[in-house]
Amino acid sequence: MEPKVLTADELRELPRLTIVFIECFDGEYQAPMPTIMAGMKCYDGTIVDEDGSTFSDFEDDMKPGRMFDGSYFRFWNMMPTEEQRKAVPWK
Repeated sequence: MEPKVLTADELRELPRLTIVFIECFDGEYQAPMPTIMAGMKCYDGTIVDEDGSTFSDFEDDMKPGRMFDGSYFRFWNMMPTEEQRKAVPWK
């Protein structure tokens, strides 16, 4: 199985306690942030990352400009390599 970016529907269908990998596009610098965080699907359907940030409206979380500085996120099913991260365009 290869790492892939998950859709909002795929995120909703994940079972509880599934680990995903969260990548942020930094709107201020107009580039992906260098690090990826792990997140876990919780019983209530949200995903909580290592810093305690919560994601629940997946379509909105993945929408460019979601945050005040234009940042937004994408979620991977497995930890991608740098090459895989670069090969998949941000939408």
